[in-house]
Amino acid sequence: MASKTVGAVLFPGIDVRVERVSDSSDVLVVEAVSTARPGRCPGCGKQAWRIHSTYQRALNERPLGPRRVIVRLWVRRYFCDRKSCYRKTFVEQVPGLSERHRHSSTGLTGRLRSIAVELGGRPAARLCRRLRLVAGRTRLLRLLTAPAVPDRAPRVLGVDEFAFRKGCTSARVRVCSMLSTASRAACRVR
Repeated sequence: MASKTVGAVLFPGIDVRVERVSDSSDVLVVEAVSTARPGRCPGCGKQAWRIHSTYQRALNERPLGPRRVIVRLWVRRYFCDRKSCYRKTFVEQVPGLSERHRHSSTGLTGRLRSIAVELGGRPAARLCRRLRLVAGRTRLLRLLTAPAVPDRAPRVLGVDEFAFRKGCTSARVRVCSMLSTASRAACRVR
């Protein structure tokens, strides 16, 4: 039976090298270094080669048994050498592990998003506490994305007004049908 390393278990197929593992009763801290090729600038797409600096990011990872896992990942900040690019520097992202502006790994973010889709805010937060995942209801709700909205304007707008009881509360129903792009300029809907 072949024994697997910590890196092979936690980061299968991800370009990182595990430097150190610190184990305590409730938290497992893994220090890792990115070994990926230099990234491309998100502004212009040019491959970067000059390193500006390095720093350590702390990422929450999926729990391992009863213990939380925190990944301290050393990443590089690169210069963008293209003069016309609005970015002067940018930070590499490790595919499959880190995303921009996130404090959790992509695996944990995907798991939290699935829980949020199924349960919503407070019930999802209660389940996360039981599963030892660090997430509150507002964080879970921010992970949800709205469905794409069609960029076409309504072609026909029907309005129907009615009252629930005579003289009390009234309501208005709007029924829309979509316009073609050519007709959009001709029709103005309020």
